[in-house]
Amino acid sequence: MRKFIRREFFPYWKLFLLLFAVGFALGTVFANVAYRSRGQDVIELQLFSLENFSSSQFYNKDYFFYLLPRRLMGMAGVQVIGATVLGTPLVIAELLMYGFFCGTFLGIVLLQNGIRGILLFAAALLPQYLIYVPAFLGMFTVICSMSGQVKWRTAFFGRKAVQYCLWCVLFLTIILWGILLEAYVNPLLLQWLLKS
Repeated sequence: MRKFIRREFFPYWKLFLLLFAVGFALGTVFANVAYRSRGQDVIELQLFSLENFSSSQFYNKDYFFYLLPRRLMGMAGVQVIGATVLGTPLVIAELLMYGFFCGTFLGIVLLQNGIRGILLFAAALLPQYLIYVPAFLGMFTVICSMSGQVKWRTAFFGRKAVQYCLWCVLFLTIILWGILLEAYVNPLLLQWLLKS
């Protein structure tokens, strides 16, 4: 099993990490430039201010139904495109985008709130991203593998198609658990951090 993972998945993960790191570096640079050149009327960069978080009220059920279509439809859309020759380019674009946004947000929260802001940023991602990250890495790996096969076979059919659909259902189910954590556990963690 360990050899299989090392042979089939690890090469993709190294590429994924590199793409995310490139996006993250670009996002950090963008955050510094945007934050330093902001005007007095720019409120968009107050996204991660502690005051905004402390004044927010969380409604778990409403938040869950807000997240549900967005997270699941996002993953489902990636899965549909991933079954075509566009799958690998899509994965590359997604990883660069995720890295860019993560770098931007982390840069802004660090500039606004210092060390406590970093803790807030980390708390905003936990525990749901412990589910989301492995799910997306797994799905991206399956997509890159399938996209390469579709490219050479010029068709999506048979046993490989069934396997791909089963992977899709599995990862959608995992994402659902992440949504539950994001809606019901993460707000409690944030509120605890703000009160401490």
